[in-house]
Amino acid sequence: MNRQMFQWISQLVRDKPNQASSRPLSQMGQQVRTHYGCGYIGNNRLIFSAEDKRHLRRQVLAEVGRDPFTIEQLPSDRLEMAQYHPDEKLAAKPAGGDQLLLNSVDGIIRLNGEQIQLHPKSIRSAGLLCLNSSIETIQHQTIVVVENLAIMPLCHGWQMPCLDRQALWVYRGDHRSGAKAQACRDFVDRFGVDKTVIVFSDMDPKGLEIALTMPHVNYWLGPEQVAWSTCLQSPLANREGFNLQSAALAYLERLSEQEKLAEALNKLLISIKQERASFRQEHMFSRQVGLELFPLSFRP
Repeated sequence: MNRQMFQWISQLVRDKPNQASSRPLSQMGQQVRTHYGCGYIGNNRLIFSAEDKRHLRRQVLAEVGRDPFTIEQLPSDRLEMAQYHPDEKLAAKPAGGDQLLLNSVDGIIRLNGEQIQLHPKSIRSAGLLCLNSSIETIQHQTIVVVENLAIMPLCHGWQMPCLDRQALWVYRGDHRSGAKAQACRDFVDRFGVDKTVIVFSDMDPKGLEIALTMPHVNYWLGPEQVAWSTCLQSPLANREGFNLQSAALAYLERLSEQEKLAEALNKLLISIKQERASFRQEHMFSRQVGLELFPLSFRP
């Protein structure tokens, strides 16, 4: 049994449960027929009678403790999967794949109807590492997705323009810190629909791509427009990594050609291409560059 087989069987037993069903003669279907000893081949198709489907349902329920008729997918979490099956790795998410790093401008995280004090004055912290799946509700009206881990502890002291003082900061994630990019994306997708979603990233093609592809995003936060030339021409501007962002640059150019970039971002893209440079979040902080919110809504 694996996740794919469970889903295949789930779809089969739900299909006209009191009648026979046929399926293409696939490798998965053959595996189900061999493993559970039911079904037959007719006219180059796999045929499962109503009794075959009831037999499959009983067998799978006994094997993994989940009824494929009422549940289409096996649990995603390994700890939950361990309650039903000796192989917890049948869960969709790898261990640690659900980790999310959160921080808050005022040092208080408001989740599941509770307020969690992070005590930012007593210890400098990047925030709270928690399980995305354990979050049921959030009581923040603003979500700020942050690209770089070094920026996460700075949310308490960095003065941001027009930014909600109770804004929730979410680290975008990487493959090293424990916080995962997919967990961040899932979190914003679940809770961002009725919130103000801001992406705070490097001023480079990849940072803009992150902003434009994040679910429910409203704004990109970056250097104010009057500072673009100064930043991109600065000795601190990064030029060595520009060529490594060719895929992100091509994505932005496609949006620009289709007239789908907001006016300000289109101007920024032109500036970045002219200077062939980028300006990182850490340098924005070190030089106390003024920041501005830029709407990401596409032009009609």
